Amino acid sequence: MTYIYISEPSFWWRAEAAQLRQFVPIDPDVDDGRRRWPDRDEQRWNLVAQAVTQVSQALAAGQWEPDEDNSGHSLVRIDAEELSNTEKNIVRKWFSVDEPVGMDPWFEPLQNGRHRLWSTLDFFGSEPVPIKGDAIGYANPADAEVLGANWQHLFAKNVEELEAVTWFDATDPVNVRFENALRTAARGEHPAPF
Repeated sequence: MTYIYISEPSFWWRAEAAQLRQFVPIDPDVDDGRRRWPDRDEQRWNLVAQAVTQVSQALAAGQWEPDEDNSGHSLVRIDAEELSNTEKNIVRKWFSVDEPVGMDPWFEPLQNGRHRLWSTLDFFGSEPVPIKGDAIGYANPADAEVLGANWQHLFAKNVEELEAVTWFDATDPVNVRFENALRTAARGEHPAPF
């Protein structure tokens, strides 16, 4: 078994690969005019997508274990032994605190993960792709103090913006948790990360 840490599991959402393609319509290396990862074509992106799908399914089922240090991270076990160390690291980074594939459904561009999405989107099939929300991460006591006394109004606006996203599947269990976290922040409360 391979262990994957998920940063703040309640702050993730999912969408179909076809819906996310609009955010990475061309190869980021072509867009940037340079090759970022020289070993990109050596990776088995289909296997990376399968591993990400396993974590996504665990998110949907609520099958994670909170980390013992109460950091907001959780742990899932997946069957990814056939992945190389580099491929496992790609999956770990996908769900990490420092390099998650992340953006909000109502705001583009992607905050992080263009290269990983570009390389994997064709391999998810009908499985939804997990993305970490960006704004909701600021709904904590320290950031709320910096945002000011009416910090919750920012999240109320995010709820309105989310409601306007026609392709967002509000019935997906991961998306339900994400929307609930946003609504909690909009009420002026700090949502639990898991």
